[in-house]
Amino acid sequence: VIMYELYAYEAPNLSPDQLKVRFKKIHHGLVLRERKSRSRKEEKPNVSVPSNTFRYFNDIAGYEGVFIAGPYPHWMFLTGRGELRLHPMSIDGSVPTFAPFHNVNCPQGFLYYNRKNELHICVLPAHLVYDAPWPVRKVPLRCSPHQIVYHMESKTFAVISSVAEPSNKVWKFNGDDKELNIEDRDERFLYPNLDKFSLQLFSPISWEAIPGTKIQFEDWEYVTSMKHLYLSSEGMHSGHRGFLVVGSNFNYGEDITSRGHIKIYDVIEVVPEPGQPLTKNKIKTVYDKEQKGPVTALAAVSGFLVTTVGQKIYIWQFKNGDLHGIAFIDTNIYVHQIHTLKNFLLVADVYQSISILQYQPDYRTLSVISYDTHPLEVYAAEFVIDNGQLGFIATDSQRNLSVFVYSPEARESQAGQRLVRKADIHIGQHVNCMWRVRAKLVDPTTSQRLLEANQKKHVTWYATLDGALGHLLPVSEKVYRRLLMLSNVLTNSLEHTAGLNPRGYRTIRSLSRDLRNPARGIVDGDLVFAFSDLPAVDKAEFARKIGTTAAEIMDDLAELDRNAAHF
Repeated sequence: VIMYELYAYEAPNLSPDQLKVRFKKIHHGLVLRERKSRSRKEEKPNVSVPSNTFRYFNDIAGYEGVFIAGPYPHWMFLTGRGELRLHPMSIDGSVPTFAPFHNVNCPQGFLYYNRKNELHICVLPAHLVYDAPWPVRKVPLRCSPHQIVYHMESKTFAVISSVAEPSNKVWKFNGDDKELNIEDRDERFLYPNLDKFSLQLFSPISWEAIPGTKIQFEDWEYVTSMKHLYLSSEGMHSGHRGFLVVGSNFNYGEDITSRGHIKIYDVIEVVPEPGQPLTKNKIKTVYDKEQKGPVTALAAVSGFLVTTVGQKIYIWQFKNGDLHGIAFIDTNIYVHQIHTLKNFLLVADVYQSISILQYQPDYRTLSVISYDTHPLEVYAAEFVIDNGQLGFIATDSQRNLSVFVYSPEARESQAGQRLVRKADIHIGQHVNCMWRVRAKLVDPTTSQRLLEANQKKHVTWYATLDGALGHLLPVSEKVYRRLLMLSNVLTNSLEHTAGLNPRGYRTIRSLSRDLRNPARGIVDGDLVFAFSDLPAVDKAEFARKIGTTAAEIMDDLAELDRNAAHF
């Protein structure tokens, strides 16, 4: 698909007969190419999907644009701001034909046939705004959200939020214990703000707060972590039950020892009030006790609760409404994230990089397997899974993303005691959140599996403090080598923004002098996807330089795009 933008052009050498306009090519990165591995046996017997066709519409939910029908349908909106927005419609597979439709029962709607030869009459959801890179719905909270967790059993969202209020109270240490003092100043004095935290359930259907489910935390209590964890429960068939676990910290000041709480909540169903169907869910407190230190990270392993209390990691068994200690281990400075996979724990320290721990249920012990010996200010950490291969991702304060592996055969790992940095890249933004999603198994056009290897391959998504989203996708060695050579050719051949070098920008950065060489090993997706916007002559020339064809490179890009097409 080639798109051009029309703009006014004034020049003294233009004759009156010439149009005073020019065309500018738009770089969109849209890949509509069908996969090369589709065999004739997978062809649909009922509907033969035509090539991509364009269907213009001038009023569907108030938007004007073009619908791209074909194997991979897309919406193309030209909004009032003048921005061109592209949104895929993969919910129903391939769309052979499409047409706008409007009547009393379906105002400003549309109709289309899907791959099963079924006619659908639809309207676009009115509560979504399509003038954005993704369709967006904004829910006003009137407070600052900190944590959001989906509770699977009740199909609700739990949100931790805070409201800042001026406070004239301060805790002081008097030698034996702390005491609360009230400071009275004149009216010109600006009192500091105190964040008051609360827990609230929201319905994903209407995104309204569920009445009667708000839990207000105490003053000076800060929520540091909240997760939906499956803990051992004797009353369930599977032996596990999902709970909302909250870790908090009482921040009284630097003179008073910090304490925290572990809170375990259960979302139960009750008889709803008349006329209020959302009130069928209530929050029940099943555990709430003070700990000897701040609770900064939470996780679950083998049905047991894992918490970080101060500088120790504890494993608890939740039984008969109480927590019973099973194992513990000393940690470094400040652990702020714990992720678990089977009986392995990935621990992220705010100054001492990451560590890999293992819990052995037979011996009820928690031991360190391997760790990164170089200091690293970790912002976020997560696992990366590629079939039988397991890696560990960490992002730091210098906006880098590093991939570590446990390789006891490598000489630099010292028989597995140290983690080996296998790949790294400079993101340019602070990544503070990561999560894993299994790679797409089904091609939306054929409803057949893309690759058997995707069944045990995960896409690691990340979010940045600047509001960006991205993902890391493991690829085979053959595809990686081809895309690496392509990125090297594009780096030397394309005109880059402000003349900057992508290879130099993506090189890992460090404040202190690091004797290790950059591992690289990660291909810049933004750079290689620029190949799809090049002219056919340039595509053939660049492909010839790396010993392949343009069609093979486009097939690789299409496969990468659809493996992570979750949204």
